[in-house]
Amino acid sequence: MKKFYHELFFKIDKSCEGLLLDFIFDLGVEAVEEKDGGFYIRSSEDLDELVWALELFCERLSNLKNSPLNFNFTLVKKENKDWIEEYKKGIEPILIDKIYIHTTWQEPKRGYLNIQINPALAFGSGHHESTHSCIELLQKFVKKDMKALDVGCGSGILAIILAKFGAKVDICDTDELALKSALDNAKLNEVSFCKAWQGSLDKAEGKYDFIVANIIADVILILEKDMKNCLKENAILILSGILDKYEARIKDKFKDLSLVCELRKNEWLSLVYKKEKNERK
Repeated sequence: MKKFYHELFFKIDKSCEGLLLDFIFDLGVEAVEEKDGGFYIRSSEDLDELVWALELFCERLSNLKNSPLNFNFTLVKKENKDWIEEYKKGIEPILIDKIYIHTTWQEPKRGYLNIQINPALAFGSGHHESTHSCIELLQKFVKKDMKALDVGCGSGILAIILAKFGAKVDICDTDELALKSALDNAKLNEVSFCKAWQGSLDKAEGKYDFIVANIIADVILILEKDMKNCLKENAILILSGILDKYEARIKDKFKDLSLVCELRKNEWLSLVYKKEKNERK
């Protein structure tokens, strides 16, 4: 990567934008960004000759139209940044009770359960309110040897924590990339899952002691019956990713289960349910 790059910003009368852009692309420019009421061209090569060509084109176009054109530009030389390193600097580790979540380029924290998650396509790293709440709740309700399922596993962060606490964990997600991310992160944290599949609860085999679903409320409502059917007696169900406006609908749909507790962070709600012995299946 070169130390500097050149940035050309220009504006021209709206009526001539199309003609000028066609000319620019004919010259071999591959990318133009429309922003700030004008256009940006960036290159590691000097752009002086391009500016000269644009000025000449606008002068001739002005003569053909027999009216002056408003063509304004600035050309600056800027220092390149290592954008990957800049991105890394913006990601902070997070401590949630006994769990310390960090990336592979950050140091672990002694005395805590360290979980390594490398952010990929925003699948979840504990910073979002709903994921943060789930991690708090998992620590209170998961027990060793529970058969657990993470529905919509994303990065796998919740499933990894369940596995670290001794649960026997299955995962599923409709997104193939999410599933791959979860499996990669599991390997990074030296845990494994019993089963992993692309899809939803319809592919689940047997019933579970513990199910967590950190997904949007609309999907929770769709999966309501399937989730209940997958619960053993006395099983725990954690629902998260619920915006305030969906609270009444979710609680009505799950009123046949016992609401153990709820946790709010800003406009996000997480609910913990238990399927008692006498509750209908």
